Amino acid sequence: MLKLDFNERADSIPQWLNKFSVDVSQLWKYPNRQEVEGLIAKKYNTTAAHVFLSNGGDESIELLFKMCKLNKQSVLLPTPAFSQYTHNLKVWNIDNITIDGLKNLSIDVATIKQNLQANQWLILTRPNNPTGECISDDALIDLIKTAKVQGTNVFLDEAYVEFFLENSPIEYALIFDNVISLRTFSKAYGLAGARLGYLLGSEKLIKQFKQIAMPFNVNNLSLQLVKQALKNTAEMRGYCTKIANNRNEIYTFLQSRNIETCDGKGNFLLFKVKPKVQPLLASFMQKNDIQIKTQVNDLPNWVRITIPENIELLKEVLQTVFKPEILGFDMDGVLLDTSQSYDACISKTVEHFSKTTVSTANIIKLREKGGFNNDWDLSQGLILQAGFKVKFDDIVAKFQQYYNGDGNIKGLKQNEISLISKQNINIYFNNSYTTAIITGRPRAEAITGVKQLNIKTDYIISADDVSEQKPSPPGINRLKSNSNKTRMWFCGDTVDDMHAGQASNCVCIGIGENAENLYAAGADIVLNNINELEELL
Repeated sequence: MLKLDFNERADSIPQWLNKFSVDVSQLWKYPNRQEVEGLIAKKYNTTAAHVFLSNGGDESIELLFKMCKLNKQSVLLPTPAFSQYTHNLKVWNIDNITIDGLKNLSIDVATIKQNLQANQWLILTRPNNPTGECISDDALIDLIKTAKVQGTNVFLDEAYVEFFLENSPIEYALIFDNVISLRTFSKAYGLAGARLGYLLGSEKLIKQFKQIAMPFNVNNLSLQLVKQALKNTAEMRGYCTKIANNRNEIYTFLQSRNIETCDGKGNFLLFKVKPKVQPLLASFMQKNDIQIKTQVNDLPNWVRITIPENIELLKEVLQTVFKPEILGFDMDGVLLDTSQSYDACISKTVEHFSKTTVSTANIIKLREKGGFNNDWDLSQGLILQAGFKVKFDDIVAKFQQYYNGDGNIKGLKQNEISLISKQNINIYFNNSYTTAIITGRPRAEAITGVKQLNIKTDYIISADDVSEQKPSPPGINRLKSNSNKTRMWFCGDTVDDMHAGQASNCVCIGIGENAENLYAAGADIVLNNINELEELL
């Protein structure tokens, strides 16, 4: 599973870790973080008194709120914000002001400045999580100086700063005595499991955090890992460059599809999708062994995706969802209402051979079990349920007599009604997509249906064209092979349709009221009717 929901180093480990070995002789001792704090201080040309090593960035955040509670300080939090901040606001129940972001989700600097006050901590995340916004140096310096005048301290969360390649990080916490900066080894260094972060700041502020921290808040194994990581910063920088390039490539693609996307500078991207597209995207990602974050704070319809080092699979899945090459449709129950034709033929055929009346509910119940994509097979199944054995050829002959008609009876095929609007015919069946009908109908009847719908489709895959029908995938696979295209959506109204689509890695779109069974069979989204497909496209 490619985990792209927690902003970890998703699909690779730092190269140096392959050669890392634990010095077990140190594990019997209580950990001492002072040596590593000294190494970090050396990195920034300062002293260990300006560094506090914590159990991940989360401990430092927890300590901030603990300190505010103890000192009766308030918090000013711009939103959207990292969930640990909003979580701690509720847990610690401290005085706070939250400032909503602007329409584009960027932080509202002007309103923040208006609400700065004494005995307060302003929390800023740069690049921000979940948006990836990186406010300019000028705006940040202005906020820090304004906060200083008002008696406000600034907690600057820079967990993702290494991915912001446009600027070399400026150590504001070592320039301004009212600033604490949070850094971490979880993201760029790829050590989220080691749980190590650190704070930079003035000796006075750092001392306040150290005083309320546990004495042995980090472990010896993690300390060993960080010592080695600090010797391999070149590898880390190369990794960050790769992630930033990948991020920009995905951003460009999303923008090309007119998808509202935050211009993030972290190792992730946040973008907005239509309400029905969000669950579809998450489902299709999951089928391809990719986890993404769809519950992003209080931002409905926004999705956050961590950027991996190898983006080929991610690109393919995103392109399949947002830029399909093929639109495939089952015909009956999707494009044509056959309740008064094929379903009526089933009822009449079963009644003819078994002298038993069959309800529409009975037909639907058996069809929902799967394996009866062909209505001749379904008729035979209902006849067997009634306790009769009839030759399959006789069933087919009688069924076709009812459907096509003869000199004595009117064919029920005349009762079929189009389910797709003329407007959507023009949208679905145009030069933007390769289109196909994949149906259990005999070829002649499939062609008749296409003519009745008055559509022009690139391919018709009928029962006569495949060795195995749905739920087996040969029809869809043949279509992909013949068209030399792979990114496909398939719309169907039965569990067999969904099984066939899933087996050939299509985006599976269920149609009709049978949502529970369609989802269970692999539907990524279920629509009431085929005209709702327009919203997804």
